[in-house]
Amino acid sequence: MTGGTSGATSRDARTFTFRVDDGTAPLAGDVVLLRDADGPDHLGQVLESTTGPDGASVGSGAVIGALDADGTPARSARRPFDAALLLPAEAAQIEALQAATGAELPVGHWASGAVEVPARLRAQGFTRHTFLCGQSGSGKTYALGVLLEQLLLGTQLRMVVLDPNADYVGLGTARAQAPAEVAARLAELPIRVLGADSKGVEPLRMRFATMPVQAQAAVLRLDPLADRDEYNRFLHLIDGSRPMDLEALLAALRTEGEHSQALGQRIENLGLPRWEVWAGDKTSAAEIVETGPRMTVLDLSGFGDPHEPLAACLDLVERLWLQRESRTPTLIVIDEAHNLCPAEPGGSIQTALVERLIQIAAEGRKYGLWLLLSTQRPSKIHPQVLSQCDNLLLMRMNSPGDLAELGEIFGFAPPALLRLSPFFVQGEALVAGGFVPTPAVIRMGDRLTVEGGSDLSVPTS
Repeated sequence: MTGGTSGATSRDARTFTFRVDDGTAPLAGDVVLLRDADGPDHLGQVLESTTGPDGASVGSGAVIGALDADGTPARSARRPFDAALLLPAEAAQIEALQAATGAELPVGHWASGAVEVPARLRAQGFTRHTFLCGQSGSGKTYALGVLLEQLLLGTQLRMVVLDPNADYVGLGTARAQAPAEVAARLAELPIRVLGADSKGVEPLRMRFATMPVQAQAAVLRLDPLADRDEYNRFLHLIDGSRPMDLEALLAALRTEGEHSQALGQRIENLGLPRWEVWAGDKTSAAEIVETGPRMTVLDLSGFGDPHEPLAACLDLVERLWLQRESRTPTLIVIDEAHNLCPAEPGGSIQTALVERLIQIAAEGRKYGLWLLLSTQRPSKIHPQVLSQCDNLLLMRMNSPGDLAELGEIFGFAPPALLRLSPFFVQGEALVAGGFVPTPAVIRMGDRLTVEGGSDLSVPTS
């Protein structure tokens, strides 16, 4: 944007068009200064940039806001302008933009033209559901770790992490190279890690007796129509009685008639009495969350039956929903979310879990229940949950179909920036939505805590 004629025009004070005859033209995503001789300077962001038939660079963008006397952009103060000079934004102006919108959580680096500044997210932006997506090898797991670290250090938000691969069990342990003050802060935070008995951590448990009836039936894999006799016997058995755990339920069934025997056989044939996930005299995951730790990580790996961690997640999510009127701000983080919230749930437990997550996606925000979903492809996530997400963090994505779907769902993500996704290197991401001041391509910063898992290398000798 030097060495030639450059000008920008805005008729509606919301968008602008520009033309640069020669020199270095801005690229999509760049933040620019729009200097108007007849009025205040504005900050803007280029959304499209291309070369016209005559060799000039032309494009369009969004007006962010007018700059006040100290250089702070005000989104509510905008006016039309004609033939404004188009200049690269300075680092101080981009930093002022982030500060003015409350973006204080440092997650990496943001390059705009020749300028690079720390990339910061808005903590208040996480009061909307968030979707993190990237194909294998894009750095998705690492990026989610960065987000969770900054939310731990920079907010008081309660978090529950459903972790299928033990990737986040080290979030309470600072890396050797982390600053001493970070290590000290992490050591003070109440972080609980729960898992299978083989993991050597606190036991991950659930409590059958206090689950809603529909959730109990899902664990027993009872269908109210296909299994109407057993289902009806189950309803009558628990109706009006004190809460019954699985052992008490089995004991009661052994003294009853034919349908009770069938229900008892179902429970034993499914192997439910052998599950290690039953709480018994231990504390369930839901009960631990209620005691108030800042973060509770549920390591879902290592169980003998794959239905056990699913059932534990169902118990926890049901309890969070049951207690929604407490309005305790809670971020429910679901890594590899296609396992717990798939587009096509399979089995009664997964179906019940998805149904509750759909309800949280639609209604949970007013109760302080927010979702952060991470997966490899948008098509793997249930559409009624995905469509409720207002924040996007997109890493490398090669599939044109997936990018087209993301463009339809996340209309606030500039198409030109979405098109860059196949060319991202590991650790680069497009961030857009309420948790950033304006859409940006950023490079994730360094992790501060120990990673629970990492990719393996190919042996060469």
